[in-house]
Amino acid sequence: MAFEPMTAKEEQKLDRILARQIQQFYETLKKPAFPMPALLMLMGFRMGRTSMRLELDERSFDYRYYRDKGWFESDYFYPVHLGSLKKAAGNLFDSIQTRRTKKRLS
Repeated sequence: MAFEPMTAKEEQKLDRILARQIQQFYETLKKPAFPMPALLMLMGFRMGRTSMRLELDERSFDYRYYRDKGWFESDYFYPVHLGSLKKAAGNLFDSIQTRRTKKRLS
């Protein structure tokens, strides 16, 4: 902010900055509340979830948290409609982690 009173040039500069920030805010509001997860994020969630499901039980806070959130049955940790490619990739990540965990525990 400039000292009062502002010059016309300072006021115009402030108006441009505010207009740009308003536009950025508006663009953010237009985006979906739950964006499509990147493949790497999907992999991290699905492999971590599968590992917890196989290695932990009711005594674990993490297990109960995932169970209570419904994450053991969901595609991702927030509501999102995955396309067929990402659904297939998610199932692949689950099966890879299942094999890795069973091998490690045996």
